Amino acid sequence: MTEAGDGPLRLVIFGVTGQVGQELLEQLDDSNWPIGELIGVASEESAGTSFEFAGEEVDVVAEWPVLKGRDLVFLCAGGDAALEVVRECLRAEVACVDLTGALSAQSEVPVVFDADVAGESIRTAPLLATPGSTSLSWSRVIQALAPAAKVERATGTVLSSAAAHGRKGLVALSDESVALFNQSEVPEPGPAGQGVAFDVIPGGGVDVGRARNELRRSIGPDCRVSLVTLQVPTFVGEGTTLSLELDQPVERDALVERLEAGAGVEYRVDGPGSRGLAAVEDEMPMLAGPTLRDAAENADVLVGRLEPDPSLPEGRGWLLWLVSDPLRLVAAQAVRIAGARLGRA
Repeated sequence: MTEAGDGPLRLVIFGVTGQVGQELLEQLDDSNWPIGELIGVASEESAGTSFEFAGEEVDVVAEWPVLKGRDLVFLCAGGDAALEVVRECLRAEVACVDLTGALSAQSEVPVVFDADVAGESIRTAPLLATPGSTSLSWSRVIQALAPAAKVERATGTVLSSAAAHGRKGLVALSDESVALFNQSEVPEPGPAGQGVAFDVIPGGGVDVGRARNELRRSIGPDCRVSLVTLQVPTFVGEGTTLSLELDQPVERDALVERLEAGAGVEYRVDGPGSRGLAAVEDEMPMLAGPTLRDAAENADVLVGRLEPDPSLPEGRGWLLWLVSDPLRLVAAQAVRIAGARLGRA
């Protein structure tokens, strides 16, 4: 396997024109790494387009470059081509970081939740995988609470936006919303398989099997995990109502202290949301907690609305609300993994 030297990095991104690829570009641009060459690969439909990186316009290529001698490959494009990219990386002996979930079910591929404690595998494994946004956000919260108590059961309902279906999902939501407002003909269903505007789709937007598998790998099989998903008619973000059952009673202040100290977690105190939310009427309770729009362009998981779960013994059951920007969350994690692999801060 090729070792990265001290000179300028030579990187390749497959799926550079997609939402994940574009977010990864932004994260790499902010990294200040010495990147000497960045090749962005996309489908033939994107040939002739370009992307901006480090203040310059770079042409998108459809023909795969020679991978031998590159420092790292990022896989941001799923589908049938993903595994062929992986095979080519193995043949070329160049490390690959998968952001798509194509490799997370394979036990021999490390799924890296914490790049700082991943150990020798992050420096030597030929293939590495980022967790999905759902498992990554849940894991960060559960690991933050670990010093206070062990989580025996985690149950949640995940609310995903149209962005879970990529750019086509956003276009479908926009077009359908405009058509319904104007009482005009509604366009054909987009990638969700049915209309998404002004509706909620049970089971939409999140790969539940992938999330469960990754959570078992992160927090261990002893924690019972149950999650259901709903796609909601919003453009950005992912939210979760999460119920945690602890192995011992813990006071609220102790949990808040752990959340505030958690890596990649930002605890939002009770009170108005960060956008200045306020009750419409004086008699109504004050709105509290972070919203999906609060999480936009934030690489942390925002946590709020910490309340006791009355269905469990006092101190052993807690309800939380989590929000994240899935694209930013996964792309930032991929850059952390790459940084640990390449020895870059």
